[in-house]
Amino acid sequence: MKTKLHHFLREEWLQLLLLIIPIAAAFIAMPYATDRVPMQWNLQGQVNWHASKTWGLLVMPGAMLITFALIFWLESRDRQRHRSSDGELSSHGKATRLIRLGISLMLAAITIIQITAALGHRPDVGRWVVTLTALLLAFMGNFFGKLKPNKYVGIRIPWTLKSEHVWRQTHRLAGWVWTSSSLIVAALGWILPTATLHQELTYIWMFFLVVVPIAFAGYEAHQEKKRLSLT
Repeated sequence: MKTKLHHFLREEWLQLLLLIIPIAAAFIAMPYATDRVPMQWNLQGQVNWHASKTWGLLVMPGAMLITFALIFWLESRDRQRHRSSDGELSSHGKATRLIRLGISLMLAAITIIQITAALGHRPDVGRWVVTLTALLLAFMGNFFGKLKPNKYVGIRIPWTLKSEHVWRQTHRLAGWVWTSSSLIVAALGWILPTATLHQELTYIWMFFLVVVPIAFAGYEAHQEKKRLSLT
């Protein structure tokens, strides 16, 4: 039991730190926060609704804990997470762990932004959320090439799940597309007007993130079917 706990702490210390900091920040800020804290913003950066600070400041840290628990549970059921030779994390397992860390980092940053707003400041939440989301997706794209077919992360559509070749080719392209397009969006997020940022740019970005990989997967699946029919 001690060995397992020591191994968990050694592997997940950064993840645990990312969970502890927002929780500590929320409790530290609570005596100084406004009675009602902002919980949701619209596309123009205006607050849609508020909540009591006694529980409103704990929603995001709670969401972080639930997200971590769910993804970590899915990872633990992933048979490809560890190498069969020595039990250490495989390249796939390292990629999924880093993606999980990236998600936790983004949620932690959004929590800090909410706390900043609750303390009376006026951060440009719309731009920050777009920028943080774009940086997360660019970060994730860097590891797409290392992912193996799984049940919880990646371009999971019938074409990629039925063929490891289609999965591999699709994720090579998707990794490049996600990284490059998201970095462009992160940069433009601080240049373009807010209305353009949340309308035209978002639609174009979603096209590259979703439609391009799916279309490419369909093309690769069709090409593979043709090759198999000739053998």
